[in-house]
Amino acid sequence: MKEDEAVNCSSKLSEKKMIASCREYGGDSSNLVYKSGIPTLRASAHRVKFKIKHRKHDPKPVDRNGNLTGTTWIPEELQEEQVFSYDINLYDINGAVINLLRDCDPNIVGSFQTSSIDENSSEPYQPALRLEDFRVPVSSTWRSVNGGSCEKAQKYLSAKVATNTEFIDLYDKFVVETVLPYVKARLVKCGAKCDSATCAFYYQRPPTLRLQPGPGWAKVRPHNDVEYGHQNGELNIWVPLTDRVLTGVDLWSESFFEVGDFHQILANVGEAISWHGSSRRHYVNPNTSINTRVSIDFRIGVEGYFDPHWEMQGTTDDHSRRKVEI
Repeated sequence: MKEDEAVNCSSKLSEKKMIASCREYGGDSSNLVYKSGIPTLRASAHRVKFKIKHRKHDPKPVDRNGNLTGTTWIPEELQEEQVFSYDINLYDINGAVINLLRDCDPNIVGSFQTSSIDENSSEPYQPALRLEDFRVPVSSTWRSVNGGSCEKAQKYLSAKVATNTEFIDLYDKFVVETVLPYVKARLVKCGAKCDSATCAFYYQRPPTLRLQPGPGWAKVRPHNDVEYGHQNGELNIWVPLTDRVLTGVDLWSESFFEVGDFHQILANVGEAISWHGSSRRHYVNPNTSINTRVSIDFRIGVEGYFDPHWEMQGTTDDHSRRKVEI
């Protein structure tokens, strides 16, 4: 779907509500296609009570014997941000997401913008699909209160991700064979585990898929994940699937709890970022390019620091978990 077609999708929205919201959010620049306050279409959504007094911020993790551990934080060494590589040929997450998106309703999630015909060939030219060329309908980036359908689109995309066997099987393989051994090696290195000890992990399944189309005004606001019901006994993994140079979008984070030194964590396709998003405030900047930024992210609870039964009062967390021992 081309940009002018994406703009036409907005005709389905309430014009008055769109104009009012554009002005409220500051996104009324004429060069922007996506002017809403919703920067990403994502395959999950947290629902959190606004008032802090209705939230509970004191998770009490237990060990495998059911005893309180006395701590809510994973080891400091594990909290430090790192970028690690993985084999994109063995774990073609990019290709699996392309197939997943092709199976989605284009009017709800979007479609790929491709070239039409190669003039030097007698056959139609079908270039390889790129996630950067995926176009999200404008209406799917607006809340229903403003005449949009982002809630419907998020629910639809969440169901598609959860039921796509190709994607979920590859994701499981990637986590179990690459990510969890990486996390365990860091635990061993910092003395939290010995090489021969079995360690249990609780990883988010399915992961969160995020589509951030551009050019857009909005960004993800600075936040830490404790605000959304997550514990300090888990680790965040962020996997970019599009070229950061083409989109101009990066993950920005503090280096420590409430220190305020926001900085880019640079990662390319074939790399993943590990950092403690529960305590470090983080965000992604606006996508001002014509390309779409795509990523997956998930969290890993670490045995002895993470309580799989705990829920924050006032929060509906739609992430399911899978326990794996290695």
